[in-house]
Amino acid sequence: MTLVLLLILSGVTFADESQSTQVTVKTWLGSKPTDELQVFAPTQQIILNIEVSTNTWYTSGTKISSLEIPDVLVKRRNPFAVNSTQREKGQTWSRQLWEVVLYPQKSGDFIVPPVYLEVQVAGSNGNKQKVTLETTPQQFGVELPSAELGGTQSWFAASDVKVKQDWQVSSDEPKVGDTITRVIEVQAQDSLSVLLPNLMTNSVNDAWQGYPNPPELTDTQSRDGYLSKRKDSLTYVLQQGGDITWPSYEIWWWNLKKQSLEKITIEGYKVHVKHTLASWLKAYRYMILVTALVLVTLVMLMLAARRYYRTHPSPAWVKYYLSVFKGQWPQARALLYKKVRKTSGSLEISHTMPEHLQTKSLQFQAGGVNRMVMSTLWQNVKRKVKRKRMIPKALPELDCIKK
Repeated sequence: MTLVLLLILSGVTFADESQSTQVTVKTWLGSKPTDELQVFAPTQQIILNIEVSTNTWYTSGTKISSLEIPDVLVKRRNPFAVNSTQREKGQTWSRQLWEVVLYPQKSGDFIVPPVYLEVQVAGSNGNKQKVTLETTPQQFGVELPSAELGGTQSWFAASDVKVKQDWQVSSDEPKVGDTITRVIEVQAQDSLSVLLPNLMTNSVNDAWQGYPNPPELTDTQSRDGYLSKRKDSLTYVLQQGGDITWPSYEIWWWNLKKQSLEKITIEGYKVHVKHTLASWLKAYRYMILVTALVLVTLVMLMLAARRYYRTHPSPAWVKYYLSVFKGQWPQARALLYKKVRKTSGSLEISHTMPEHLQTKSLQFQAGGVNRMVMSTLWQNVKRKVKRKRMIPKALPELDCIKK
């Protein structure tokens, strides 16, 4: 005989008085039942416990309806129930404890709607009886556990978090074209893998070209509870030489055990990359182009000057320094005297020299010359001419009277 009864209240949901077959269902949120409204943090793991009991035994698997709650991730992480037996008032009860895990995504008030269960148990005479049960709706609240979490930084809630990082370099002395792979694995206790942050994004950078690999998401259950892992890897192809630095990352998480906000820093990486010929030309192409343009301009100017001075006399300073360089002292002396007479109207070099160069001017007049002395004397005559031009005449009207 198959009986289908539907009751909303927890406790006894099915009873066959003639054969003393009973089935009960009870639900609660968290570790233990309570009548108080429970408040959790966003992304915190909340366990919806569904306990089904019968004073006989189960003849088939229990079917549980799907559950959907707006702004809440719902997951059946354990496909099997925890089976146990308990003796009450001389009767042995068979119990099944099912767990549905909830992860609220934002603050607010939430209601867990009824969940329908289809249970098949044995009657007292051994026949199979099919029962449909309905759980009691559960209500809970979600709010930020700390004012520090009101900012824009990303975070998640967990009981424990561990981070591993690995750098895989294709060669001991990397050069342009080699690859470097960065692997980051985040492990979180009592969380969900899809809630763990993806730290490595394929950002645009001239130093490398990034190729992300699909993330590895793992959710498992053990005696210690639920463990989630997220493993991300990104392969960088080096595009230029020199010192290249990868950034550090930060993970913010709310410690459910300590009720505190914690931060984990994942260190960056720095490497020196050697240039290839092609990468060197690419890196310094603008400097090479500017240098080439300057050299071409200088060569063109030199050729133009050479053509010009083939039909025009060379400047006095060019003739002078060429004479000094070649050691043609008579010609150099004549050019220097000409320069002194032209600039000062005097034939004595000492009149145009400052005090500290009087010794050198006397050395020149005595015939003791060398390249250093000749160069110094020419430069000082030239500087004196510039100073003379800069000093204005005290009485310019005297020139008009003389005329």
